[in-house]
Amino acid sequence: MSSQYAQGWKPGHPVPDEFFAIAAQVYDGDPHWIPENQSAIRAQFSVDNPYFEQCEAEIFLAKDQCRLVGFFNGQQSIEGETVAYFGYWETVNDVELNREIFSEFFDWAKKKGATRVYGPINFTTYGDNRLRVDSFGESAFIGEPYNPDYYPSILEKLNFDKKFGYMSQIAPDVNQVIQLVSPAYQKMMQQIEGQFTVERLTGDLWMDNLDVLYPLVDLIFRQNFAYSPISEATFKKACGESFAKKLDPETSVLVRDAKGHIAGFFIVYPDYGELVNQSGKEQKVVTADTVNFAEHYPLLREPRLALAKTGGVHPDFRSTGLFTLMSMQVTLWAEDRYERIAGAMVREDNHSLNYAKHGEIQRNYALFQRALSDLKY
Repeated sequence: MSSQYAQGWKPGHPVPDEFFAIAAQVYDGDPHWIPENQSAIRAQFSVDNPYFEQCEAEIFLAKDQCRLVGFFNGQQSIEGETVAYFGYWETVNDVELNREIFSEFFDWAKKKGATRVYGPINFTTYGDNRLRVDSFGESAFIGEPYNPDYYPSILEKLNFDKKFGYMSQIAPDVNQVIQLVSPAYQKMMQQIEGQFTVERLTGDLWMDNLDVLYPLVDLIFRQNFAYSPISEATFKKACGESFAKKLDPETSVLVRDAKGHIAGFFIVYPDYGELVNQSGKEQKVVTADTVNFAEHYPLLREPRLALAKTGGVHPDFRSTGLFTLMSMQVTLWAEDRYERIAGAMVREDNHSLNYAKHGEIQRNYALFQRALSDLKY
């Protein structure tokens, strides 16, 4: 059996309707799934995406029941190997069907020169990536991996193993965490006096500094595993107005050094999941792409969850404890605005987990890998 739409798709060709039908079938009746934005995905696969100036992709579909996309950047090397990614993977619970479609992807990747594959990664790590490996019955926030419980098992049966684990730590009582961190926060604020200033990061402030943030974000995250740089135009599209409108302007943090330059930031979103997932979807008009803080935070029901989702510190200041300080500031500013707080999707070996240990509820995710040197199953 060969896939229905392999080895023929090119940027600019339409993404077939079956691509979206497969995901809708997999999550039919699942109230926690956040539906895909079909127009946004179609735009990503268009010739207007700068990704295709140097990189390649291939769409694989099988029996209207399984899909995946292969991604290849010939200029990217990870740990000395040429690699390919798989992403947008959705499937029914059928190991043999996946064995067939992944075999075609492996052959495609090998022809490109890849010796190892990683995934799921949609285009680059700026996009959605990783699988959820537990807590399958719990809802998802925007950008969080969400998938059926059989997905990790299928990959393991195809000789994938975990490259890295990630976790979200959720503290069910934000006031309790505030009491724990307040003494250390006061001490750190005294230590940084005259060196750094802390202010609230609003959506307008983010947008006003996009030109500065583009190189800063690249500098902060370029050492992350499987990181691929993106163009300034792509950054401004992905992290522009829609992105800025989602953040909480009262809880997100910006730190400046003594010269007024941005030294670090921490973006906080409310968990908008209940407003954008499939539960009661007939009453909803908001989507994951159109939800915004000003209109939709007031609609959230208690207990509201603050997601400390994206943060980083300029490499020159990483020994100053700014990340921990920003984490504590987020927590203090969450008082009376949220009942719960989470450090979202932190890699299991990240030092910031020392702060995230205040969370009592944990969700786990993984990025998977396998070598292409031996394709025997």
